[in-house]
Amino acid sequence: MAPKARERDLGPSRYEQIVDAAAELFRRKGYAGTSISEIAEAAGMLKGSLYHYIHTKEDLLHAIVEEAHLNTAALGEELLASRAPAVDKLRLAIERHLRGTEKNLVKIRVFNAEFSGLPAERFAEIIARRDTYERSIREIVRQGKREGAFAAHLDPRLTAASILATLNSVQAWFRPDGDLSMTEIIDGFTDLLLRSVGVETHPERTAHEDR
Repeated sequence: MAPKARERDLGPSRYEQIVDAAAELFRRKGYAGTSISEIAEAAGMLKGSLYHYIHTKEDLLHAIVEEAHLNTAALGEELLASRAPAVDKLRLAIERHLRGTEKNLVKIRVFNAEFSGLPAERFAEIIARRDTYERSIREIVRQGKREGAFAAHLDPRLTAASILATLNSVQAWFRPDGDLSMTEIIDGFTDLLLRSVGVETHPERTAHEDR
């Protein structure tokens, strides 16, 4: 949500352009290394006009972090409420997590690099949402063990941390124009992560296996 809600209601697309411009600059130059003037120029507006949409540069970082985190925050709540089998939940988590990475790649890179710089109150909000998502993955592991679908010896906390570390790593190296499409990455990581928790999979052979 824009800090100045009235202005965003009058021109949401303009606000989104500003957030996108700030995200690209923060990715390239870092939050501390980017000035308000540079953001205004990148958004095609005067510096003074920018303050019709925000109060401070920090508002833009917060907006970027929120947008980057919305996908997994909502996913965590959905997974906790779902009654689906654990294997299906884990497949869904992998798919949605990585599709979110593909869709919001720049903002997610800014999130990973800069979110710890938010002030305490805003930082705590993000951590609370992240904890909900991590808890949902731990619950999937526990459920999978109860159902006999996952290996009985798994530690839910360590297994969830490993799954999330694997998924979060993609933002660092994925390129939309790279050798692997996101669909291929999702298929490969789904097979890898299901096998890591003890689920036997039978993936079809794909072209990238021979690269």
